Amino acid sequence: MASTDHLLETYLANRSRFVSFAVSMVGCAAQAEDIVQDAFVQVASVRRQGIVFNPVAYLTAIIRNLALDHLRAARRQIPTEIDHTLLADTGAGSISPEAHCGHRQELHSVAHALGSLPPRTRRAFEMYRIGGYTLQEIATVLDVSTTRVHRMIQIALVACATALPDMGP
Repeated sequence: MASTDHLLETYLANRSRFVSFAVSMVGCAAQAEDIVQDAFVQVASVRRQGIVFNPVAYLTAIIRNLALDHLRAARRQIPTEIDHTLLADTGAGSISPEAHCGHRQELHSVAHALGSLPPRTRRAFEMYRIGGYTLQEIATVLDVSTTRVHRMIQIALVACATALPDMGP
């Protein structure tokens, strides 16, 4: 079991490694610093209860969990500012009922195509296209390689393109 001094020494000796690990997950050095500090506070409080046998492994696991929590929270955040120029360019109200119906059918086709994908493939695609996550962040969350994430996104794009009518010239 690690003593308080040993715990602090372990934290300080591995701090840069912990921060690098957190940065690789969340993509932001400031957030990574906060996550690593929060992890240390959690380990130090648990240590007082006498249950930390491997502080490096325990800190790493806590950092990973905190980083995943951060990514989930970021995905749920709703933008507070609206870019009115984007809204002005949408052409709302200028679409015919026939075109609107066609777009709804296309959207339904794409939704059906995405729904038929394996759950992890669909999740990777949604995280990438809707959530704005990087391939590395998705790979970390899904616990797969970035190459596998890239392939899953390709599969989803092909499924979506196949579901749409030919958009040729």
